Amino acid sequence: MKYLFLLITISICTITKAQSGEELYKATCVACHTIGNGRLVGPDLKDINNKRDADWSIEFIRASQTMIKNGDSDAIAIFEEYGKIAMPDNDLSNDQIKSILSYIEATASGSSGNAVVADTKIVDILSGTSQANIDSGAKLFSGLARFSNNGPACSSCHQVSDESTYNSGTLAKELSETYELMGSAGVSGIIKNSPFPVMNMAYQGHSITEEEAIDLTAYLRNVSEQRFYQHPQDINLAFVGLGSFIFVLIILSTIFLYFGRKKEAVNHKILSRQS
Repeated sequence: MKYLFLLITISICTITKAQSGEELYKATCVACHTIGNGRLVGPDLKDINNKRDADWSIEFIRASQTMIKNGDSDAIAIFEEYGKIAMPDNDLSNDQIKSILSYIEATASGSSGNAVVADTKIVDILSGTSQANIDSGAKLFSGLARFSNNGPACSSCHQVSDESTYNSGTLAKELSETYELMGSAGVSGIIKNSPFPVMNMAYQGHSITEEEAIDLTAYLRNVSEQRFYQHPQDINLAFVGLGSFIFVLIILSTIFLYFGRKKEAVNHKILSRQS
């Protein structure tokens, strides 16, 4: 009984720690938002508790798209102001969302021990990057180069308008305009710490390094700038044609070999002469 009580106590402490406001914020919010450092993909959250009541914030954080579809004017205004980029729904409880809001309030006021400097300019991570970074990002995106931690290539799920890169992913969003909508901070933030459950799961245990995130962001910026001049070829039809040709060739070869096969035993003629 003593050990059972100890095990339960440890489990509760572990769960509580995992569900702290700071942990949840870093897992679900930090890729798109700052607290006091200005606009990123979404709004700065420093004054969110002063601008919105808790019930509205809880509902919006959990299912913003539902609120937009239901005609909530504030939700629609935020959606349109920030490039109509959909915030992913979150399967969080009321208490978990409240802990996030409490963490935001504590951080904004400085009581959490985290200093907040309002209106701090976000440093552009692409400052000083070159064509070498773009080329490296293109290889990582297409799978021609492996990620350091063996994560899947971006092209397995995404497409971009780049005639020099083969990409056929159709499972997720087309990324040609992503940089224009999000900027370098937003793109790199999502690459390094994705708020999207499927992407987060795909790279669980295969995190993308800081250098790889910079290279991918540089490549997506280049794609965004050059997309109007690109005419990527659809090689799916070529694959179908080549596959059909090989299939027909195999069938013809099989027929030729079948009718040209040896139809009698090796000693058939010898045995026939002896009879």
